[in-house]
Amino acid sequence: MGAFSASLKGEAWRQAGLAIAYALAVAWLSRGFPALTAYGYWQPGLPLALAALLRFGGRCWPALLAGAAWLAWRNGLAVSAAAPQIAAMLGAALLSSQALRPRASALSHLPGVLRYLFGAALCGSLLSALGWFFAQLPSADPARAAQDALRIALGDMAAMAALPPLLLLNGHSCMATPERRRETVAVGMLTLCLSLLVCVWLDGRDGRYAALPYLFIMPLLWLAFRSQQLLAHVLSLAIVAFALRGAHLERGALSIVGERAALLNVALLALVQSVALLVFGALLAERRSVERSLMQANQSLESKVAERTAQLAESEARLRLLADAAPFPLAMNRLSGGELNYANARAEELFDTRIEASGSQKVQDFYADPDECERVAQVLRAGGRVMDREVRLKGAGGREFWALISCAVVKSDKVWHVINSINDISERKRLEQSLRDANTALRRQVGEIEHLQQGLREQARRDPLTGLFNRRHLDDILPRVLSHMLALHREVAVLMVDADHFKRVNDTYGHRCGDIVLTALAAYLSDHFRSGDIVCRYGGEEFFVLLPGASLEAAHAKAQGLCDAVRAMPIQAQGHALTVTLSVGLALSPMHGEDAESVVHAADAALYQAKQTGRDRVCVAAPLQSLLLGEG
Repeated sequence: MGAFSASLKGEAWRQAGLAIAYALAVAWLSRGFPALTAYGYWQPGLPLALAALLRFGGRCWPALLAGAAWLAWRNGLAVSAAAPQIAAMLGAALLSSQALRPRASALSHLPGVLRYLFGAALCGSLLSALGWFFAQLPSADPARAAQDALRIALGDMAAMAALPPLLLLNGHSCMATPERRRETVAVGMLTLCLSLLVCVWLDGRDGRYAALPYLFIMPLLWLAFRSQQLLAHVLSLAIVAFALRGAHLERGALSIVGERAALLNVALLALVQSVALLVFGALLAERRSVERSLMQANQSLESKVAERTAQLAESEARLRLLADAAPFPLAMNRLSGGELNYANARAEELFDTRIEASGSQKVQDFYADPDECERVAQVLRAGGRVMDREVRLKGAGGREFWALISCAVVKSDKVWHVINSINDISERKRLEQSLRDANTALRRQVGEIEHLQQGLREQARRDPLTGLFNRRHLDDILPRVLSHMLALHREVAVLMVDADHFKRVNDTYGHRCGDIVLTALAAYLSDHFRSGDIVCRYGGEEFFVLLPGASLEAAHAKAQGLCDAVRAMPIQAQGHALTVTLSVGLALSPMHGEDAESVVHAADAALYQAKQTGRDRVCVAAPLQSLLLGEG
């Protein structure tokens, strides 16, 4: 409880001291600059109140209120006139101090400067001037009071733009080196001397030198650029003080028409210099903040790059160790150009050469066919990999060999590389070639055997004398033909043909002559019937003809035509002109039977009947013989 009471007592003393100091400072400035206060261009209470709020915080407003009230009482102002003016001044100071939160970064960026100029200086000055206007309104002319309020607003704005930055920028100056310190002192002294000459000694009442004071903005901006913003603002205030002195003496470049107009020029000069320094300083601070951020980002990036480089180097070392220890050949080359930049010991042993990392050797040098290398590169560009492709390679000594390669495209340092896995398959290719040669020889032998078997099959079903199918083939084919045609509901005619009195030919002219006659008959039979008909030598001088799909009438006409043609055909045999007649027995399936045995038996019976009835004729198996004879 005692500590709390002591704290309250200390705060009261501090507030009282601050009120006395504020009142004395306002009184002293009012006496020190009578021209400003007389013409209404500056009321020192507002800038000092803002400075106190920025320095001590919002808790000092009771002291500021007490000091302002004491000054109003001392100056003999009525309560009705002093109350609006004091309220407007303190309200403007409080609002302006709030616009500068946070104080540390208020002027370090352009939005903060604009917020201070328009939110604190302009609005605070207008609010303070408005309070002064309402305080003077009951006893003064409204138009005159409005003009005075505008002058007060201009003066307060110039003061608020110039004085608070001195407090906010305190401690921000930096003179790092003696060379920079000497440069700053030289520029500052030269600027002070020139401003004293221009603002005090020149006779500028005719307006010839009115623009010269504004040229001092250049050294002020140079000082701000050299990180001397506080010094630039102090020097700006010094220039304004010289201009005020010149205005009071009615001399200097800004003393154009009377002291009132000169003070207006001074206020404009102070406002222009302060605004230019604040905006330029904010832009410069933003630029340096960006530069620091970029520098930090660059340092961070460099550290990350160094870390990544170390990781890549470590990874590359591990990969190289794995590649060197691989049990199969590995090589790496550039995709574009083909320069080889790595090969493990297995690959160097395979190609019988040392692969240098300089890239003087190219992968094309180790292909037996350069076109094959280009084809592999095209596949890699299209698909990114090649799997188990057989190519012919060659070593440094000229030895060519077959290899099975697998390739994959990888990107390293923005360059596409190809990793090649190589497997020597020369022995396998030799074995494959041997196997192919053995297979070729085997296929040739199998072909020969099949040809021989085909010949044997032909010999087995052909009659060696006439070349016609033999009875064995007939026994094999006849049941199948009959079954097939029965399934199609088609007829099959069979002819049993016998050469009449053939024994006489053998007995009279010999068996050789008989063989010639049989051969001639066989040739005629093959030419006389259709290609789909089957002509067989049944045995001795007997022939058997199978006519699939033929009707009884067509088969009978065919057989009768055969008898007529053979009867009229002379056969030359060993110098003899012989004639032969034929006896033909005709049977039809399914009329005379549906199986081979029944049909052959019926045809044989018809042949026997033809021989018994005088030979050289065609007989049809019963019971159709009488029908055909009756039709004939």
